[in-house]
Amino acid sequence: MQGKTRRMLRAPALARLPRHGYVIKEKYLRRFRNLGRQITDTRLRPETTFEGLLHMGEDSNEIWVEAGLSEPEKRFTVVHELVHARRQRAGEDLADDTLEEAVVELEAVARVGTRTLRRMPSGMILSLLHDYLTGRGRDDPNTRRGLRAVQRRIEGLLGTPAAGRGMTAAAPATRRGAKASRR
Repeated sequence: MQGKTRRMLRAPALARLPRHGYVIKEKYLRRFRNLGRQITDTRLRPETTFEGLLHMGEDSNEIWVEAGLSEPEKRFTVVHELVHARRQRAGEDLADDTLEEAVVELEAVARVGTRTLRRMPSGMILSLLHDYLTGRGRDDPNTRRGLRAVQRRIEGLLGTPAAGRGMTAAAPATRRGAKASRR
């Protein structure tokens, strides 16, 4: 029984966010009407807006952030996109884009400091969620053990594997080279 438990709770391959090597650019992403069709295969509603975009390429890696966001929201969006990058590099990204987005959003909440979260819309709720995901700060998502604990809590909230165990992973990198954050 212990061997099975160890396999199920295997430590994530990459715990730290890949902060170096990414160029962060502020752009007015809401102006890009064709962006949704270019980066995703799923049909998007006309009112869908993008707050961030991750492009991992051979030439360079870029994160585009909606320029109209507040500073705390911009910081959160950058962390959110870096979580996408970490999960892609670790082979943890899920084929189901909706589920993947939920997992990334929750991991980003666990990684962003409560000071930043409190300054965002719904900051009190985000702070409470951060406390739950990190075990009131006991589990640091920048360590393999801490990230594993955070992922177990995410699995409990979503009722599904967060790290991709038992799920089909998406193709390496992303389709068409970009991953967007929708809200």
